Amino acid sequence: MTAKLPTATPAPEPRDPYKMRSVEQILSLFDGGDFLKQLLTDHRQLQCDLLDHKAEHGTKGCSGSMTITVNYALGNSGDVAMGATATFKGPKKPPSSAAAFINDQGELTLYSPMMKQMHQPVRDLPDHDPETGEIRDVD
Repeated sequence: MTAKLPTATPAPEPRDPYKMRSVEQILSLFDGGDFLKQLLTDHRQLQCDLLDHKAEHGTKGCSGSMTITVNYALGNSGDVAMGATATFKGPKKPPSSAAAFINDQGELTLYSPMMKQMHQPVRDLPDHDPETGEIRDVD
């Protein structure tokens, strides 16, 4: 049996205390932390807008989005210039609604054709039985 040679373990990388380890740390770099603070404020407002929309209009169309864009530009000396933007889209309010009727001239009116029928005088029925209300056939 042949003896196994010990495998070389890679040397551990030296710990970099300045390494960015989370997206939150990266976003806190912009504008001295003001960008992240405003981002969280706008995010909270989006959540409130969603709740308000649900209370007023229900869950139909109750959606929103948040888009964060981070741009990088590498410099000659290994430095990285960065820019960040955030956009929010709240829920769209449903269109306003109304109801009306169209009259005989093709114009909009609030006067219902059913009301027009109701305001006509009562019709006289031909021969009918006054006790039962049945209409007698006229032959």
